[in-house]
Amino acid sequence: MAFTTPIFVFDLETIPDWTRLQAASPPSEAPGEADAPASAPTRMPKPAFHQIVAIAGAWIAPNGALRQLRALGEPVWSEAELVREAFRIISEGRPRLVGWNSHGFDLPVLVYRAMVHGIAAPQFYVWGEPYHGYRKRFDEDNHLDLMDVLSFYGSSPRLSLHEMARALDIPGKLDMDGSQVWDRYQAGDLAAIRTYCTADVLTTALVFGRYAYHRGWWSPEQMTTWENSVAAWLDAQTDPVWIRFQAQWRPMTATVMGRAPWDAETSV
Repeated sequence: MAFTTPIFVFDLETIPDWTRLQAASPPSEAPGEADAPASAPTRMPKPAFHQIVAIAGAWIAPNGALRQLRALGEPVWSEAELVREAFRIISEGRPRLVGWNSHGFDLPVLVYRAMVHGIAAPQFYVWGEPYHGYRKRFDEDNHLDLMDVLSFYGSSPRLSLHEMARALDIPGKLDMDGSQVWDRYQAGDLAAIRTYCTADVLTTALVFGRYAYHRGWWSPEQMTTWENSVAAWLDAQTDPVWIRFQAQWRPMTATVMGRAPWDAETSV
C-alpha cells in the first residue's frame, strides 16, 4: 500500500491539572493547594486531568521526505491555543496520524482538553467514517498507534518508546524522560520540554519508518529518502541534544551515514 496523503507524527507533554484533580477527588484524598507546586502526584492521573504544556509534530511527505519537525506554537501559547492548533492541523490536512500510545493517551487527552476549553473539532470525527477514522483502533490507514500495533494489540508485552528505539539503534531518551516534565515546568524551562517532546516525535517517526519499510508501505528508495532527509535536518541543528542524537543514531540505509551495521565486513 503506497501512501498518498501526508503523515503527521505527534506527541504531547503534560502536567497534572491540579485544580480539576482536586475537584474530582474525594475530600479525604484531594491534594491540598499548598502541595500542588511542590510535587507531581504519585499516580498517573486519568487523561482528562492532564494539562498539555507542549505538542510537537513531524510532517512526512508520501515519498518519505521529512518536511517539518517542530514543537507547535510558541512557549507562551496557552493550552487552549495548543489544542486548537493540533485539531486545525488534523482537520485541515487530514493526515495519517502516527503516535506511540496515542490511542490510549495522546488522542484522548486532546479530546478531553478540547472539551475543557470549549473547542469544536467536528472534522476529527467524520473523516473516514463509518468504518474508518482516527478513533478506530484497527484502522492503520488513518491512525497508527505503534505501541498498540507492535504489541499485537496487547497480546504481547508492550514496549516503552525508549525500549523500542534502542532495539532499532535509535537514540531514544537522552537528557529527559516524562517523569521530569513537572520539575522542568515548575522551573520555567519550557524550552527543554519542547525540545524533549520534539525528540520523542523524531524517535517515533524513525520507528514508523522502519515499520513502514517492513510492511512494504515504503520502498527502499523511500526509506533512503526518509533517512537522508532526517540526516539533513539533524545536520542543520545546533542544540547539543540533536548533536548527541545524530551521533548515536544508526540508520538502516547504508548510504545515509556510512554502512548499515549489518553490512560491515567480517573476516572469515
